[in-house]
Amino acid sequence: MAALASLAVFVFTFSSSAITPARAAEALPLHKSHEAFGYENDTTGPANWATLQKEWAICGDGKRQSPIDINKVEPQKSKTPLMLTYKPGAATMQNRGHDFMLKWKDGNGKLTIEGKEYTLQQVHWHEPSEHTINGTRFEAEMHMVHEDPSKARAVLSVLFSTKAGLPSKLLTEMGPYFKNLAGKENGEEQVKQPVDPTTWLDKTSGYYRYDGSLTTPPCTEGVIWTIMSKIADASKEQIDVFKSVTKRVEPNARPAQKLYDRIVRFYEA
Repeated sequence: MAALASLAVFVFTFSSSAITPARAAEALPLHKSHEAFGYENDTTGPANWATLQKEWAICGDGKRQSPIDINKVEPQKSKTPLMLTYKPGAATMQNRGHDFMLKWKDGNGKLTIEGKEYTLQQVHWHEPSEHTINGTRFEAEMHMVHEDPSKARAVLSVLFSTKAGLPSKLLTEMGPYFKNLAGKENGEEQVKQPVDPTTWLDKTSGYYRYDGSLTTPPCTEGVIWTIMSKIADASKEQIDVFKSVTKRVEPNARPAQKLYDRIVRFYEA
């Protein structure tokens, strides 16, 4: 693997520019109540997830766990643009007690990876980011969760930074629903207009890809992760809204896990 030699080799900014090679469960049917685990440094925190239920043991002894810190990558020789076929669709916003989740009734389009199609099921947000780049943690991270017919998962991730102070169009559109559901655990609201995720991604962005896991219990492995290398803009006010999920402000980001022998590949768009 090639190390990210230095940030001087590549342009690295937080405002819609590439980071170059240099408590919602993603599992839809396996969703657990946020009361079963937490993110603080206590008995239900990430360090103890593996001991809370026997089915969660892999959270502690797995070798393909997510998230990770991306600091070494293997650049791919050929350009490989993401293959996406998203579309507008009816969706609902939910407050799951530890995050906001946007879910399409019948899924939304496809993400194709090595000839295999995964249907977009839901989107949720973490504050701060779960994945880090060279040790840098960003203000938020969006997970776009996909499944194939066998329930194998692929997650597309976008990192958000407030450094430029520019608002996110996506978060502006979703903002009223976040505010309406703030503090209302298990609350749900129909999004008035069809939601089209096509515009959420910068198609000129490269991306990182590696084999990982769900970032919440049961920490199931075998998840294909794709992290966009361009950082999306957001305002501080927009990020602060994520803190309103519960009346008690707390983060919902799992710490970075060991990479072990995994390879993180970087693809140019």
